[in-house]
Amino acid sequence: MQNKKDIRVVINPNAKKFRTGRASFDSYRKLESDMVSIITPATLEELHSATDLMAEEKPDYICIAGGDGTLHVVLSSIINSFLPEPVPPVLILKEGTMDNVARTIKLKGRGPQLLKRLVNAINRGDKIEIHNRTTMKINDMYCFLFGTGFITNFLREAYSGKEKGFIRNMQVALISAREALNNSRTGRIFREMSGEIFIDDKKIDIDPVHGLLAGTVEHIGMGFSPMPGAAEKEGFFETVIVGLKPLSVIMKLNRLRTGKVIKSDKYLKCHAEKIRMNYPDIYDYTMDGDIYQASGELLVEAGPVISLIKV
Repeated sequence: MQNKKDIRVVINPNAKKFRTGRASFDSYRKLESDMVSIITPATLEELHSATDLMAEEKPDYICIAGGDGTLHVVLSSIINSFLPEPVPPVLILKEGTMDNVARTIKLKGRGPQLLKRLVNAINRGDKIEIHNRTTMKINDMYCFLFGTGFITNFLREAYSGKEKGFIRNMQVALISAREALNNSRTGRIFREMSGEIFIDDKKIDIDPVHGLLAGTVEHIGMGFSPMPGAAEKEGFFETVIVGLKPLSVIMKLNRLRTGKVIKSDKYLKCHAEKIRMNYPDIYDYTMDGDIYQASGELLVEAGPVISLIKV
């Protein structure tokens, strides 16, 4: 006997794999389940209308097809539509390049295969496996990974090519290495940020800073897992602050890559509920790979807990 549920699937038609033809809407429509409704919002206005309708109709599950950037934008709209109510369990359909958030729960497979597994599990009456992850809130947007300094500068340079990918990442890695060897403080990747950082209202004595990373997922791509304890404390996120000189960053890159603590008064790793940054100059920051700009004060705080589905 079928256990009828309401599953909403949000597909980003502008996501790289759909845009380049490596993924298709038809592969989802072929599933032909009366539980599944597919939404393909082409604009933010269409997305907000769709998530507002979800909040009224309260589906049992929401699936999101796209990369980490798509997940960040769609999930932000969903959370804002549902507040103060919790969001239904979310299945990430893994149509991105790195899919860092999906990796945190060891979600295997991709796209339509994952959706089909969810439908089959529901039809069999299986218990759906859930893993909770805390989000981070900046203004009215939500994410699982936040970064600034050389983390964001690297991304910005990597995105400046025709398409994101391995070759461009290697080109930017070489730029980073050259700057580090020269101990550059005003380069394209390594650029000092001088200002104030408060962790849970306690001022941090590291200034200037070259990079700050915070998150509730362990991996950030390219073999880097700098926050192995990111998901350990619900309602908190792990934070890494690096004020080391560029050459020291490269010399200790493997420890940074694997999340091992570095003994230095220019390095800090901790769990936090809130980060408040105050930098007078304009600076970039990233939320799940999407890049934004800020100047002056920026508040990063723990957001709602999201139930991620593993099938």
